[in-house]
Amino acid sequence: MTGVLRLNGRVALVTGAGNGIGKATALQLASEGAAVVVNDLGTSIEGEGHSSGPADDTVAQIIAAGGSAVANYDSIAEPEGCKRAVSCATDTFGACDIVIANAGALLKTAQRGINSDDETWFKLINLYLGQKFWLTREALPGMLERGWGRVIFATSEIARGTQKNPLGAAVLSGGIGMMRDLAATHAGSGVTFNCYAPSAATRTYELYMEQLEAGLLIGKDREALLALPRLAGPEYIAPMLTWLCSEAGALVTGEVFSLGGGNICQWTALQDGVRLVKEDDGRPGLWTLDELSEQLHKRLVPSAG
Repeated sequence: MTGVLRLNGRVALVTGAGNGIGKATALQLASEGAAVVVNDLGTSIEGEGHSSGPADDTVAQIIAAGGSAVANYDSIAEPEGCKRAVSCATDTFGACDIVIANAGALLKTAQRGINSDDETWFKLINLYLGQKFWLTREALPGMLERGWGRVIFATSEIARGTQKNPLGAAVLSGGIGMMRDLAATHAGSGVTFNCYAPSAATRTYELYMEQLEAGLLIGKDREALLALPRLAGPEYIAPMLTWLCSEAGALVTGEVFSLGGGNICQWTALQDGVRLVKEDDGRPGLWTLDELSEQLHKRLVPSAG
């Protein structure tokens, strides 16, 4: 490692860092001087099995390049696993300054959408929402005490309700809501909170495309999706995440960025749109259904007219 180390002295915990975006990000954080806890349970793309291999491989690459890293194999889909992962950072390197909640899995049973079973639903909640809640609960007090911290949550285009994936939309948009509330609550504290929605050729993406090609994904515009250009690699995601962790990103909080192939797009925040107000002598007016039909079709939701 040479040149200016933008994260020298910082300690980062990256989940799902044995492959894909997590690995690319862990490597770049380390190249900027951060000590990295490489968390990976070593599961298959579908979230099955265990292996120390992926985390160990990332750690080996960081150390070979002159950086500092340690492997952690805890499941971040449960509170105790998240607690141990954060403790791994504090016990090994003395702090946990950066949390990047990146880990995920493509659960086959979730493809049934609203017909998925309860077990699938709770797995998704624990993996995609629980991870963010439990990691933040463990790491945030220390960040606030030191007056410095970075918390970054992975989300997805699925969160916007465009992919015919209602379970994914619920848990991934929930992470955005959690992030924005934390950003507002802790504004000016030195701790920032942001989300990223990646588009990259990861293991999950490759499996998704295989399932699409095999016709296993229901309700997808198969031909249109297959005609799209292939996605760029996860190394295109890591620079923006690293920048957000640096001093240059200190004032960026409460934002969602779509990232992929050199493209960075800031999503707009939810905000008030057109407002209809009915008053009777300065007091709240009670709308009639006929008035609502007229005004809503004309001013609020003209597409419904």
